[in-house]
Amino acid sequence: MARLEVHEEQARAGDGQGSDEGRAARGALWFATNSIVVKGAQTLVLLTLAATLAPSALGLVALGTLVVNVSAILGNLGTSGALVYWRGDVTAAARTAVTIGLVSASAMTLLLWFAAPAMASALRAEDGGAAVIRGLVVTLPALAVAAVTQELLRRELRFLRRVLPEASGALVGAVVAIVLATQGMGVMSLVAGQVVQGVLTLLLAWVVHPPVLPGWDAASARGLLSYGAPFAGANLLEVLQLNVDYLLVARVLGAVALGQYSLGFRIAYMPYVLIVLVVTGAAFPYLCRRRGESVGHAAEVVLTVLTALLAPLAVLSALAPEQLMLLGEKWAEAVSVLAAMALFSWVLGLTQAIQVALNASGLPGVAMRLRLLHLAGLSAALLLTVRAGVVAVAWTQTLVTSATALLAVVLAARLVAGFDPLRWVRSLWPVLLGSGAAALALLTAAALGDATGLAEVSVLRTVLLTLAVLTSYAAVLWITRSTQVRAAWAVVRDAS
Repeated sequence: MARLEVHEEQARAGDGQGSDEGRAARGALWFATNSIVVKGAQTLVLLTLAATLAPSALGLVALGTLVVNVSAILGNLGTSGALVYWRGDVTAAARTAVTIGLVSASAMTLLLWFAAPAMASALRAEDGGAAVIRGLVVTLPALAVAAVTQELLRRELRFLRRVLPEASGALVGAVVAIVLATQGMGVMSLVAGQVVQGVLTLLLAWVVHPPVLPGWDAASARGLLSYGAPFAGANLLEVLQLNVDYLLVARVLGAVALGQYSLGFRIAYMPYVLIVLVVTGAAFPYLCRRRGESVGHAAEVVLTVLTALLAPLAVLSALAPEQLMLLGEKWAEAVSVLAAMALFSWVLGLTQAIQVALNASGLPGVAMRLRLLHLAGLSAALLLTVRAGVVAVAWTQTLVTSATALLAVVLAARLVAGFDPLRWVRSLWPVLLGSGAAALALLTAAALGDATGLAEVSVLRTVLLTLAVLTSYAAVLWITRSTQVRAAWAVVRDAS
């Protein structure tokens, strides 16, 4: 039976050579570019829909996206992700993963197609909900097959080829969705864009890498599922944890409240998608190559980088959430949701980074149990608070996620060799100092805007506040950590 161990081969990084650190840095750059393109395109679609549709329609979009996210994880049972960690005949394993993905994703598509009306009714989305679900799930088999190729490229650290299909598909899909939305197609414009994106991603994946044909090897299947199932389970629990609030808000408070909550949540969640998933996605294959205490030391660096990158965005969300009403006064309640979730991306990012370190240490089961505990705690807390409204739901999400992050740090100290939480916390003082300076700069800029008669909600005020936060924060980091900033820039420059 093929063994699932840390992959020790020195894989190629695109067309060049270099250290694992350089490859990881190069990967972070490409993942960052991909994430900016993909999530930027999704954000443009979201803002277009938010500006043109009622909050209840945005609630339909949230429910449909939830169904697709859950189904995509179940579509390959984690077998594509297991390829990054595989040692043995990777060709046989990849062909087996394609077969598993095709069968499970096709079965999931058929099941959801027939169950869509009942699901829409249960979630109080009878008006168009079934059509949205059916339209979004038709590309599940294509996405499952494309995922195998993408994970093979990530295993080989060939990040440019890894991101090209996804980024190109997202751009074309976003253009289709936005054009159709401006023509009055409503939420079905998103469905059309997602279908185009899914099909194009698969076709382009076959352009940058030879198609992986279906095959079967029993030993590979057992090995893939033994690692992939807990891996997929952890990802599924993350999706459920991030969306159990959607389900309860939809069921208890209705589609209008879900639309308000969904917009505030998505803006608060955006730094996690654009920064945390980028950094941890590139760090995973790098951490898989570490040994002994170097795993924990590298994990501390990842946590510090994430904290430094997320801090100024948290300041903006906490102190200037009212700028969200640039999309219209109908989104006033979403402003309070955003303010309550200002720290959400950071605490969730800490948990994600530690789970990546656990996976790289060969402990995906521990990561899955941590997800399960998070989901159970959040579900129980939300059942108690959901009737108090969407702002109470937002605070519940933030507080429970913070408690989970604290538990993750404790687990890392015990299970990840070389991880020292006290040493990591001590390294954060420049970030805390910079955050304080950024908050002071924002309040000063806001007072200046008030004194000059600048509208409380305007594009100019948003730009002014953002510049005040970013420049003051960057200045403090440069003064306190100029050597480290220069070294980080050198790594990025050399990797690029």
